[in-house]
Amino acid sequence: MGDVRSLASAACAGALVVAAFGFTMLLRWLPSSGRHSQGSTTAERHFPFAAVAAHGMSAGATVLLVVLVVIRQM
Repeated sequence: MGDVRSLASAACAGALVVAAFGFTMLLRWLPSSGRHSQGSTTAERHFPFAAVAAHGMSAGATVLLVVLVVIRQM
């Protein structure tokens, strides 16, 4: 039973790390009016809003489900 708990905790930690990277991508995608924003066109800026929103909701549901499984295993 201890192996299942440690694997569940590792899966939760991994999902949270991936979610942090995804949130970083979201912040890069959002338009800004900073000093360096003039003429800066990153690849992330060309993603359509619907795709970003659907991806974010799917990622949020995944993280939520992983956390719920970890809580149930404890």
